[in-house]
Amino acid sequence: MFWVISCQRTNSINGTFFRIYILIFILLSLNIILSSQEYLHTEGKYIYSGTGEEVILRGIGTGNWMLQEGYMMQSSDVANTQHEFREKLIEEIGTENTDSFYTAWLTYHFTRTDVDSMKAWGFNSVRVAMHYKWFTLPTEEEPVPGQNTWIDTGFNLIDSLLDWCSDKEMYLILDMHGAPGGQGEDAAISDYDPSKPSLWESQENKDKLIALWKKLADRYSDEPWIGGYDLINEPNWSLGGSNAVLWQLYQDITDTIREVDTNHMIIIEGNWFANDYTGITAPWDDNLVYSFHKYGTFNTLSSIQWMIDLRNTRNVPVWLGETGENSNTWFTNVIKLCEDHHIGWSFWPVKKAGINNVLQVSVNEDYRQLIDSWSGQAASLSPEEAFQAVLGFAENHKFENCSIKKDVIDAMTRQLYSDETLPFSLHQPGQPVYATDYDLGRNNIAYFDQDTANYEYDQNNHYTSWNQGWSYRNDGVDIEACTDSEQTNGFNVGWTAKGEWLQYTFLTDSSAAYTLTVRYASGSTGGKIRFESNGIPVTGNISLSGTGNWQNWNSVQIDNVVLPAGEQKLKLHIVQEGININYFEFSDPVPICSVPFEAVHAFTSEDGSIIYLACNQEIVTPVNELNIGDFSLQINGSNLPIASLEINTSFKQVLLINLAEEIHFGESITINYTGSGIASACGPLEDFEGLSVQNVLPLRHEIPCRIEAEAFETNNGFSLEICEDTGGGYNTAYANAGDYLDYPVYVPKAGAYTVGYRVATQRSNAVIVLLADIEGILTSLDTMHFSSTGDWQTWQTQQGSANLPEGRYTLRILVMQSEYNLNWFEFKEVDALGDGCNPETIEIFPNPAEGEFWVQVPNSLPGSAKLSVFDLAGNLYWKETVPYELFRVPVQNWQAGIYLVIIDDNTGILYTKPVILR
Repeated sequence: MFWVISCQRTNSINGTFFRIYILIFILLSLNIILSSQEYLHTEGKYIYSGTGEEVILRGIGTGNWMLQEGYMMQSSDVANTQHEFREKLIEEIGTENTDSFYTAWLTYHFTRTDVDSMKAWGFNSVRVAMHYKWFTLPTEEEPVPGQNTWIDTGFNLIDSLLDWCSDKEMYLILDMHGAPGGQGEDAAISDYDPSKPSLWESQENKDKLIALWKKLADRYSDEPWIGGYDLINEPNWSLGGSNAVLWQLYQDITDTIREVDTNHMIIIEGNWFANDYTGITAPWDDNLVYSFHKYGTFNTLSSIQWMIDLRNTRNVPVWLGETGENSNTWFTNVIKLCEDHHIGWSFWPVKKAGINNVLQVSVNEDYRQLIDSWSGQAASLSPEEAFQAVLGFAENHKFENCSIKKDVIDAMTRQLYSDETLPFSLHQPGQPVYATDYDLGRNNIAYFDQDTANYEYDQNNHYTSWNQGWSYRNDGVDIEACTDSEQTNGFNVGWTAKGEWLQYTFLTDSSAAYTLTVRYASGSTGGKIRFESNGIPVTGNISLSGTGNWQNWNSVQIDNVVLPAGEQKLKLHIVQEGININYFEFSDPVPICSVPFEAVHAFTSEDGSIIYLACNQEIVTPVNELNIGDFSLQINGSNLPIASLEINTSFKQVLLINLAEEIHFGESITINYTGSGIASACGPLEDFEGLSVQNVLPLRHEIPCRIEAEAFETNNGFSLEICEDTGGGYNTAYANAGDYLDYPVYVPKAGAYTVGYRVATQRSNAVIVLLADIEGILTSLDTMHFSSTGDWQTWQTQQGSANLPEGRYTLRILVMQSEYNLNWFEFKEVDALGDGCNPETIEIFPNPAEGEFWVQVPNSLPGSAKLSVFDLAGNLYWKETVPYELFRVPVQNWQAGIYLVIIDDNTGILYTKPVILR
């Protein structure tokens, strides 16, 4: 900025004053420049602080504080919106007491302590959901039509909130959650009243919204900890295909804000719950952010790619302005996904009656009765009782009256970038270890559960309850209220499934043998569990019989369980489902040598070449004295030869039985031991017979068979949805070029197979390649060009063929052209006397190649045949009509990797073969 000043000096005194005046003017002008840099702002595709550092917004929305939604008020069925709830209260307790309740509600719900805690937990921003009614009157209640009456309540609330945020250096984002008239037909979100004109049906409402934003911007224009203005939350209204009305209103609000505030970011949301940016015009402001919302969808890159594309094409930052209402697993995955792509986020909400928030609110019984009385399910309360009920519910929202959900906080912060576990509680011998107090950490690291998140919007609105009991913690582990009269922390683990497990941090003073007590209940015939310490079994499978009811509790004791000294990770494995677990306890320690030296448990290696035999004491016998003849193995009733014996060097209580033949998934194995050659420091190993070996080899589909599409080992890019084909279940959907599915298989017999693909598609050009991944080398087996079936749930079986090699490997279905749905695919052997397959093929050499490769093609190709080369993401690198039987493909500038050479004609793909470029 430059100033040109012309003047005539009159005398030295006046000149001195003039120089001072100029200096002050320049300093003030520089201050304006410097102060404008203090604010959160956009530069290109990202958001930056005033010091020029990129900022990833990590925030929480205030939720129910200034705009009450029915589901958080427990009143959806009888009062889904704030105005309906208020009307119910006025009928019940009168206007004066209703006003007193709202004063208490606004005072208690969100306070300085909430902000201080959010900062301590690792968040850097607050998104405050505002209702316009705390700032101005509804248009129909204005004493003078067209004028705005301003109400101090809302402004004072924001002033206080801004003070709290500024003190903790947290950004405050103002979110117009309830606009004048309401911005959508989903009434609870914006307190929309269908009996009155909406925001979109009233120019007066639009004018009031514009005026309110100008008032707010003028008030906070110089506040550096105001992060931005989120103009309208989740519009959801039919505004025409271009959404022109929405974009114009945003521009009108922006223009008005810029009259008084040029410092702060403007944040806009698409139509239909923030996610429809159809018709968006070019950015109309140089400090603009596009916001989207995400609930209940898969956390794959494809789920946010549309927003990244919008960021890239418009050179405008994007922000996940609202997300949540799911499991800890989902929270970790969605936040990591966003942060990996430089996208900030805001969690919703900070507190409510539920387990999936950082703060859990309890619901007082008299408040429950009040709500039930409104629906006729309970007796009515007196006006005084009703008043005390709602005041009690308001008091329950005080920070000090909420339960801090450390598992939710950990999932949203530490677990994003750490595979480590932390103790939920530190456990010791002689104390009950409650099953619900397993370690903090991700699924398959701190625990393993089969249902860990809800993806209803990618599964035809099929809701998955990740925690069947909806209690205590927000992981996939199913937890419910426990009524055990003997001892309880109030909750137990239930709905157990085979293969699930829980891990606990356990601390012992010294190695010893303990008595293990397990407190359990079973409404079925019972189940089985097993314990291990630091990855080594310390018990065999423990059978737990039925108790007659899921809350009829029984105890079982297991003697001589040896635990090592120090901190260890104890795992409780569910070997057979059908049990609830309250707690377990290790007590009455005795010296290790006072108990027999016994084999505890046996299990296979994942490749089927070794059997691990875990004992309760360390083996001291020298390796060269181990005798194979002391052992015998049976597999499916036949003898299984042993190659050699070893002792695990890290865990000397484990014997390695190396097999002369590999074993397979699902095979049954037992061990017998008779001898005296294996000993611990305390004595010889006791004989045993018929010890069952846990077969941990991964499931492989044994071909010929039918493989359900959802039975994949790896899913890269697909979604699942409810399948309407015969048999139901799920089908894979939304296939894009480069997406793939992996399936581990076992092919006992090499040969020609037909491959039936059960597909549904509206497209006529969907193409997939079936590949075999054998020790990291991809080989093309089949290429399918799916023809249209008419609709996405109209199913046909379309036939392909493949020559399958013998062995264990992975089959990959790779999408070359989209789009199709897949229910299952099926392999059948081709009769050896039949045609089997076309003996012709294409040859590529050298392969791997560098700089160039040559393609040898059959001389019977039609004249219209074309050769194309794609990478595995479906990008085309080379295409031309096949001119000769042998020709060269130059690849000097191509990246190293695997490519697919495809020959097709007008009727479909004829040949496919991979080539590796170095």
